[in-house]
Amino acid sequence: MKRIRIFISSVQSEFTEERAMLCHYIRTDVLLDKFFEPFIFEEISANEYPIKSCLLKRS
Repeated sequence: MKRIRIFISSVQSEFTEERAMLCHYIRTDVLLDKFFEPFIFEEISANEYPIKSCLLKRS
């Protein structure tokens, strides 16, 4: 079964830690990890790829 990709985002910088915790929770939960693949921008280097190409590669 193909996992569904989830983009976890927020424009508020004070939710950076919550986004990372949610991403970690989905990846480490036995059931959620089978169905979902979370993605957050904090995990990639800002200089590594343009934002548009990151979104296109992940979809």
